[in-house]
Amino acid sequence: MTTDGTSDDEISSTEEFEAALGRVLRDALENGVDPRGTWEYRTDDSGSDVEVMVVELAN
Repeated sequence: MTTDGTSDDEISSTEEFEAALGRVLRDALENGVDPRGTWEYRTDDSGSDVEVMVVELAN
């Protein structure tokens, strides 16, 4: 997974990050995309590459 750098969203706090992540996960679920699993995010060469794991929590 990479980015094209076209997002208009500016994230400058933990709260904004959590809200943006929630929107992405909700949109994925509502559109039939299963977000569970391990996702790699690689920057072109301007920053750190990261791995994100999405796990469904038990009720």
